[in-house]
Amino acid sequence: MKKSISAFLLASVVALALAGCGSNQAASTDSAASSSAPAATQSADGVVEIKLSAKNFEFDQKEIRVKKGDKVKLTLANTEGMHGISLPDFNVDIKGDGSAEFTADKTGEFQFVCSVMCGAGHDTMTGKLIVE
Repeated sequence: MKKSISAFLLASVVALALAGCGSNQAASTDSAASSSAPAATQSADGVVEIKLSAKNFEFDQKEIRVKKGDKVKLTLANTEGMHGISLPDFNVDIKGDGSAEFTADKTGEFQFVCSVMCGAGHDTMTGKLIVE
C-alpha cells in the first residue's frame, strides 16, 4: 500500500514539473502572430516601455533595440505557462509577471533568458537586447 502511494505521489510531482510551461507545444510554433507586437514605446516622461510576452518556450520578441542612455521599463507578461526574464548585464531578473527599470548605459548586444525553469524547451528560450 505504501509503495503504491509513494509511486502515485512521485508521478504527481513529475507531472506537475513537466507541466510548468504547459503541455501544448503546438502553440509555440506560431511565430508569425507573435512578431507583430511593437518592440518599444516611449512614455510622456521619456521612459522607453518594452512589453514582452512569454509562452511555451519562447518570447514574443527575439530582439529588442534601444538607444544608449535610454531609461527602459521592461514588463513581462506570461500568456502560457510560468516564465521569467533575466538580463544580467543590467541587473534585471523578473520571475512571473512583473516589471523592472534600468538605464541602457552601455552599447552592445546582451542576451536575455527565461529565469524560471519551465520545461523541455527552457534552454532555447532566449533573446537579445541591442543597445545602439
